[in-house]
Amino acid sequence: MATMRIDRFFTVHCVSPIRKMLPQRGGLQIPILMYHSISDYPDNHLHPYYQTVTTPKCFEQQMHFLSRSGYQVLTLSEAVKLLLSEASLSNSAIQKNSPSHKSFDCQRPMAVITFDDGLRDFYTNAFPILDKFGFKATVFVVSGLIDKTFLTGHDCLRSQEIKELASKGIEFGSHTVNHPQLKELSRNEIIYELGKSKQMIESITECSAPLFSYPYRFPEDASIFTKTLSMLLIDQGYSAGVTTIIGLANTKNNPLFLKRLPINNCDDSQFFRAKLEGNYDWLHTVQLTYKKFRAIFSVQKRSVVNKAL
Repeated sequence: MATMRIDRFFTVHCVSPIRKMLPQRGGLQIPILMYHSISDYPDNHLHPYYQTVTTPKCFEQQMHFLSRSGYQVLTLSEAVKLLLSEASLSNSAIQKNSPSHKSFDCQRPMAVITFDDGLRDFYTNAFPILDKFGFKATVFVVSGLIDKTFLTGHDCLRSQEIKELASKGIEFGSHTVNHPQLKELSRNEIIYELGKSKQMIESITECSAPLFSYPYRFPEDASIFTKTLSMLLIDQGYSAGVTTIIGLANTKNNPLFLKRLPINNCDDSQFFRAKLEGNYDWLHTVQLTYKKFRAIFSVQKRSVVNKAL
């Protein structure tokens, strides 16, 4: 299952051994795992980094690893409460005795399991495995595709299945109404995607749905857009959200735009462990640096063209 690729090699054989020799980072950090489809039909035709399918066998192995390693699996809401509590309290003694910490052992590792798109194989394949280990999860559904078919041709969750899963402790959040590129929409169109999806999910689950997952690659380099989106999310009643930004979620993150770790069928036990321990976070620095250089180059190129004209 292990695939020879640069990011895996550098993470497992370079970053991991070096970080073991360095002092551990301070402050609460929680890995938020990002899954999509749990299916027996992996998308092997894609580069390993871009694959979004994990087989049930591989998924069960990953859940077994979390279980035997002593991980406490939280919902996203629980993790956000812990992060906000940690950020707001400076006295460690108070932190240990605060209400939001009472249900968790802060000496044990924690993790959050999330699923994007709201595919039906969560109900048929993922949930039985999660239930076997007593784990929770947070599922982000594309509300306009409930009872329908996703863009990839996979079946989406049915309304009754969502209601049943919610009654069994699965947390649901919004992944918009139509899964669009939000950055390309008008302000009113974004408001519709945020507000309508939240309303539809709440009507099915009969629970509050203040969580949001950004569809497609998160444009963290577009500061004006992200500031506007942050305000719109708050206006529509959202309190937390996740992105495709790679890394462990920590107290310095904007709770509306938390980092996650992409997981798929190519994550063998070594790579999976390394991601959980924060040894994959280096890739975000590389990606962000590349985006900044590309933006500078684009500006310079436009300037040269304009002068030529």
